[in-house]
Amino acid sequence: MHDKIFMKVVQLWKIIILCAVSAVCNAALSHFIINVAKLPLYLDTVFTIAMCFSAGLFAGFLTGAFSCFFISFVVYGCILGNFLPRVGYLFYICVIAEVFLVCFFHGKMKKREEIFLQKPSLQSFIYVAPLLLGLAALDCIAVSITGGIIDFTLTSLQVPRDISPEDTFKLGLLWNNVPLLAAAILSRIPINIVDRFIAIFGGYGISLLYRKWLKSKETRE
Repeated sequence: MHDKIFMKVVQLWKIIILCAVSAVCNAALSHFIINVAKLPLYLDTVFTIAMCFSAGLFAGFLTGAFSCFFISFVVYGCILGNFLPRVGYLFYICVIAEVFLVCFFHGKMKKREEIFLQKPSLQSFIYVAPLLLGLAALDCIAVSITGGIIDFTLTSLQVPRDISPEDTFKLGLLWNNVPLLAAAILSRIPINIVDRFIAIFGGYGISLLYRKWLKSKETRE
């Protein structure tokens, strides 16, 4: 009994540590992509998705919350010198939606995933790849709609916000008389198609390493 409790405590701490490490990695990758490489992508939830695949809903939410702190306080505050209140916190709602979607979808794909996990290879990955591709498409739609609604609300209330990669697409749509809400959503799709594809497949690959480490103690026992 005591051994089981001890193992659960160890497992919980391993998950918390992974959540913190993943949040730092999210912040570092996002900072490099946006502020250093100047690419029109976000890639700020790759490691959050990895935690969803590895440890479920709680781990995904915790990683997302840690990431929000590191990106807003450390990256924008300490590194870029912008300590002003950031409406970007509202976009954590997109992360919540994404965590729910990934965890729900992962539960539905576990039977086919077992084939790949038993004998990992490029050939057995065929059982998983179409499902991940479908998840990437759904994630693109979910994040675009959620982010678009938040952007529309902020714009309607005339709340100042930082410039985002999708603003160029949105201005082009508005110039062609597309309604503001539709423009806020549609402008995100071209970016999220690439962004979410990388995040889902990259996150899944990282989760394989995470899961191996999380199970390493159990294997030795």
